[in-house]
Order: sequence, then C-alpha cells, then structure tokens
Amino acid sequence: MEKHLSISEMASIHNISRQTLIYYDKIGLFKPTDVDDKGYRYYSPYQIPFLREICFLKFIGIKLDDIKKHIEHRNLTSAISLLEYHKEFVDEEIKSLLSIRELIKQRLNVYTNVDQFKDELCKPIIEDFTERKALFISFENEISKKELHFTSMKACNILNKMGILSPRRFGTIIMKNQLNEKYIFQGAGVFSIISSDNNNMENIITLPPGKYVCMYKYGMPYDTKFLYQLIEWINDNSYRITGNIIDMCLLDTTFYDENTNVDFCQLQIPVEKI
Repeated sequence: MEKHLSISEMASIHNISRQTLIYYDKIGLFKPTDVDDKGYRYYSPYQIPFLREICFLKFIGIKLDDIKKHIEHRNLTSAISLLEYHKEFVDEEIKSLLSIRELIKQRLNVYTNVDQFKDELCKPIIEDFTERKALFISFENEISKKELHFTSMKACNILNKMGILSPRRFGTIIMKNQLNEKYIFQGAGVFSIISSDNNNMENIITLPPGKYVCMYKYGMPYDTKFLYQLIEWINDNSYRITGNIIDMCLLDTTFYDENTNVDFCQLQIPVEKI
C-alpha cells in the first residue's frame, strides 16, 4: 500500500474533495485501484494523468456522463471530437452571454439617464432613429392596463420560445390611419424590439429610420392627452406625421411607490417637414 496514494492524497494533488472522488467511484467514472478490508480507497500514481484529464474536462464545462464515455474509450480521435463538440456549445454560450450583456447595457443606459430624461418631461424634442425591427402583437380586446400586461406577456413568451431574450425595449404602437377615428386604438398592439438577426420570424415589423418628434411623459398609452398635445405641436410647427405612433416604455410601475401607477414612457412620432 505504501506505493499507493490515499484518497486524501489523491484529492489534495488535484485540489478536489474526498467526496468528489467518492462520487466518481460511485458513478464508475474514476475508481481506486485498491480498497482494503476497512473500505479505504487507494490509487496508483499512474492514475494521476487520468484524473487530471477528468478535472480539466469538468473545468471547461463538459458533463460527467460525456467525460465518462470519453475516458472509457479514450483516443486522439475521440478527444478531438469531444472538444470540437464542446467548443460549438461554448460558442453558443458566448453568443448568448453577449446578448445578455447587450441587454444589460441597454437597460443601464436607460436607468442611468432617467434623470436627464425627466428634465425633458412633456417637452417636444426632435430625435433621429435608425431602423429598428420589432415583434408586434395586436390587442385582442379594448386597450386597458390588463390588456397591456397580457399582450406584453404574449410577446415575451413568443420570444422565449424562439430562444430570444426578452428585452426591456417595448411599448405600444398606435396606427397612423386611426388618429382621426373615434377609437384610435383599432389595430394597435404591443411591440418588442429585437435584433435584426431575428427578422425572419412571424409578426415582425420595421420601425423606419428618420426624424421623430418625441416627448417624455408619465402615463399609459391609453392616456391620449399627451399624444394629442404632441400632435398639436407637430401641426403648429409645420411637420407631417409619416408613420405609426410609438409609445416606448422606459420605466414601468415597479419603480414607483403606491402613489404612482403609470409608466414613464417616450412618445415617438415619425415626421417630415412640410
């Protein structure tokens, strides 16, 4: 036994716990060369490279079941195949993490600039926007806070099923051709901005690039006084509305106390000079 390593020695060499080696023995991944009458496990020094390889493969995220299959039939070809397969998996993980990072950056940008936005509250401003792609889901019922929440969750669930992270850039679209109608919300619905890489999905619309007359406001999309106030400014300043109205939610009511029950939003109306 003096030429063998105890379980504690083998664990210490590889900076893992005794319990890990016991578990590896239990699942048949890495078994001791000897077990004495008292049940103590002993390992051969020649097993060190095998355990080192197992530890490396586990460190890079390969599942124990896959490691076990690989170790049992280990050769150069299988090692290359295993690493290439896992590299593809890691590449997808990196892509997903980069998407998460971008969503975090977008939300941080809104949160850190919210005080600046509030300084422009209810003041018409001109902004330039690039082309944006969005998932659009129409309201099934008359617009209300409940209908907004339900329709927003429909959009989120569609994106989740497609493996797309649900962003915080969402809101309501009101159709331009309804502005002179008694009920302006006919055909309106919820939108959720997506990456241009996902524009082959169903129900994808394009928010065109160009100049938009915008206004920050506290209010839900069905509070039309802000919309009509902005439309009046557009008409008074020799602009023409060229597309659908966007009501972009910036901060929802989860940020406010019980006395505030409306969202902080930005109206965005595409225009051109007359």
